[in-house]
Amino acid sequence: MKQLATTAEVIAALGGNIPVAELTGARPKTVSMWKTFGKFPWRTQMALSRALNARGMCAPESLWGMTAKRSRAAA
Repeated sequence: MKQLATTAEVIAALGGNIPVAELTGARPKTVSMWKTFGKFPWRTQMALSRALNARGMCAPESLWGMTAKRSRAAA
């Protein structure tokens, strides 16, 4: 599975601002702002992740402001 690293890569992989806006219920201008800020709203994670998975791609949860729990050994 190909890992994408940025909001811009995710948006491009899904066809641009308009298709992502349709997937998430946002306006295209709002999608453009997500590129600028480098984060997606948490509520878009499921829709965007499913669309990426259908294309053989994925993105880190950090693009939605989520972080994985660190184990005590890693801390």
